[in-house]
Amino acid sequence: MEVSSRQDTKAELLRSAERLIAEKGLGSVSVKMITTDAGARNPSAVHYHFGSIESLIEEVFAKRYREIEAERAVRLERVTESDPQARLVALVEAAIGPFLEACLEDSGRIYARFCLQFVSDPRFDYAKLIMNAGAQTFVRLSEEIIACLPRIPLARLEPRMRQSFVIAMVQAVSFARAVEAGIAQPIDAAVREAATCQAAYLSAPV
Repeated sequence: MEVSSRQDTKAELLRSAERLIAEKGLGSVSVKMITTDAGARNPSAVHYHFGSIESLIEEVFAKRYREIEAERAVRLERVTESDPQARLVALVEAAIGPFLEACLEDSGRIYARFCLQFVSDPRFDYAKLIMNAGAQTFVRLSEEIIACLPRIPLARLEPRMRQSFVIAMVQAVSFARAVEAGIAQPIDAAVREAATCQAAYLSAPV
């Protein structure tokens, strides 16, 4: 029973941190706010379960990101285009599709807003955290995108790819708002539009 209670508290802290940060922004959320919202009786619950608020925030990101990676792996296997530009768009669709599709549900919209806060905070190295989350699909996607763009020097392409992740979060939040307003494109069209824009950014002449 005690183990179950600890697990429940940890799960509630994760949910509360994700929602509060999504709603209020990273700079406006304190440890006390998270523990109170989670209903934790121990005011030191965040430090007990995670060591620090930064570690808690990193775990919020990584927990859902692993689920997105699993879906991304499935989509990557369906990419069959051979033309480099068409393949690039299809690869980016595989990358961003799970984020946008998740925004059809309330929990996915919360996560998208959380991620936009997370990736813009200088305390966190999101690229390193993606790798630590076991992002084999992310690595494969990166390699395949590089192969589609042989004329772009790697020194230019690598920062573009890092920045494209932040752009993807902006796109996801924008789609989330459209879903809530009842004006969103059909999901397939939204993913294609987002991927086409990102592919254009990645392949822009140097």
